[in-house]
Amino acid sequence: MHQPNPAAGRAALSDVQLANLTLLLTIRDSVLQDRAAACLRFALDAVQADRLAGMTVQQAMALVANLGDATLFPPRTDLVQLLDTPLPLVRPVAAVHAARATQAAHPGARQAWA
Repeated sequence: MHQPNPAAGRAALSDVQLANLTLLLTIRDSVLQDRAAACLRFALDAVQADRLAGMTVQQAMALVANLGDATLFPPRTDLVQLLDTPLPLVRPVAAVHAARATQAAHPGARQAWA
């Protein structure tokens, strides 16, 4: 006997779409819980934090579905260096590089926790 497929008729998310959705909702929830900590943790400026905080799950899903396989969160520019760094040094190396990358990525952006 044929068993109905509960996923039939639903579009499956690609691995990139699933990553985008997971990170969008994780960052949004973090902003809603503690805005300042989320902005520091995810290198967000105030405009980004505001937009994410106001986003519904449905809006995030619609964005991800319409975006297709374009990533919202490309890898860090120092990813290979971090992969090659001895484990005890990964956190300090990442912290130093993240601070410089954040300032370069968002010149003139107002601080989100101000």
